[in-house]
Amino acid sequence: MSDMGDYAQWRDASLTSSWRHFSDDELIDKDVLDFGCGAGQLSFLLASKGLARSITGIDIDTAALGRAQAQLEGEPDTRDILRFIEGDVEGLPLEAASIDLITAFDCLEHVMDPESILADWERVLRPGGRVLIEWFPFKGPWGPHMEALIPLPWAHVFFGEKAMFRTAQAIYDDPNFVPRHWDLNRDGSKKPNKWSQWSSFAEQGYVNGLDIADFRTMVRSVGLKIERLDKSGFGQSGAKKAIGDTLMALPILGEYATSYTVIALEKPR
Repeated sequence: MSDMGDYAQWRDASLTSSWRHFSDDELIDKDVLDFGCGAGQLSFLLASKGLARSITGIDIDTAALGRAQAQLEGEPDTRDILRFIEGDVEGLPLEAASIDLITAFDCLEHVMDPESILADWERVLRPGGRVLIEWFPFKGPWGPHMEALIPLPWAHVFFGEKAMFRTAQAIYDDPNFVPRHWDLNRDGSKKPNKWSQWSSFAEQGYVNGLDIADFRTMVRSVGLKIERLDKSGFGQSGAKKAIGDTLMALPILGEYATSYTVIALEKPR
């Protein structure tokens, strides 16, 4: 299987796993927005349940949207309830109070103006509408999303941003480094080393550095409320889970031990 195929298969499994944190009942007779839908893996999963009134997948990645649309063309029954549209960094191209449920999995950390997006979510939601989120906060062990190059947890905490980018630059130029599909040209050759462009995450514009405290403040400021916020540590079972749960309970260090969060927001009626 190609690297792109491997990635698509991984993302499909990942998003399916992510949905397990929520109930299918959330979809019943709802107009759903899949925010940051990518190639539509979650959108197709939700549509396959046959519960939602409509599902709209939205993303600014036109290449990914093209793959989603191509798949949709081959599924005529799904076209009755599912559509894909291109997003806009200036705001969602949707009418106010037109959506009952928003899903936002594995994307909030990549929104460079999260407060504006939260405000736009509030705008398009109907009263009582909800947002379901899976989010990887920046302070966690893999916050920068650079593990393909630097597979060391908390590298951004221990070594700092500039060291991370210079290390990534050197690793990318190593002949033994195997690039992922996003680093390959159409002919399979490796793209030029992009890591020399940046010395900070703000310059890179890929992860926003948002932490849980600021997220809570932003949610309140736009008029939404947090109905659920569950944190998961770096261990899934046994001693590692016990250690992770203990660390997450600490007032300052807790967020550094938080691998990801599962969140439900609600717009008051």
